[in-house]
Amino acid sequence: MRSVVRRLAHRLLLPAHVRADIRDNELLTRLLEEVLDPDSVCLDVGAHEGAILQEMVRCAPDARHVAWEPLPALAGFLRRAFPTVDVRQAALSDRSGEREFTHVLDEPGWSGFKERPVPRGGAVKKIKVRCERLDAALHEAARPVLIKIDVEGAEEEVLRGATETLRRHRPLVVFEHGAGSADHYGTTPLGIHALLTRELGYEIGGLDGDGPYTSERFTEIVAGGERVNFVARPLSGRM
Repeated sequence: MRSVVRRLAHRLLLPAHVRADIRDNELLTRLLEEVLDPDSVCLDVGAHEGAILQEMVRCAPDARHVAWEPLPALAGFLRRAFPTVDVRQAALSDRSGEREFTHVLDEPGWSGFKERPVPRGGAVKKIKVRCERLDAALHEAARPVLIKIDVEGAEEEVLRGATETLRRHRPLVVFEHGAGSADHYGTTPLGIHALLTRELGYEIGGLDGDGPYTSERFTEIVAGGERVNFVARPLSGRM
């Protein structure tokens, strides 16, 4: 009991955005436990150090998961840490080829196609990374049950390159989308909402089951920073 109280007290001392990240990771883990069978294939787009990938492997140990991570050091780490996962040293986008990528050296989680302000500053390095479209890169035999997208603002590019996969397999889509996406990528909540709901037949809600959100409510949530992580669920019978 005391250890639980200490953990709760420690969490309350953390910055609000860190507490939110911890909460969302816990909610996502619970979602994985609810929806995955042992052989359910998951796709981790922007796997970083593999915190969510680890839960995917734990919940679905018999599946051949696929993870994309463009930073060479992190991709190498993931290959060593997860030998059963197909780790691609590449970024997903709406077009294939090579692109410039901003590597934030001290805060690699802030790395992305576009350079943007980092909370504590820090040095950046421009590198070239390989890009893939999910519709072209996914093996024909793979039938994903869940896709996680955490790409620091480029989520619409990933979704645009994955429309065939989403229409064919109807996976759950867990994605990060914050107000900064519009500033650096031109991505807006209205655009994301229209793509997922009108074009692809999904509904958007919170990881805790809140929603589904109208376009106005989704825009309000993103603009106010109430949430940055969402889940899109396919509507039955819509393609």
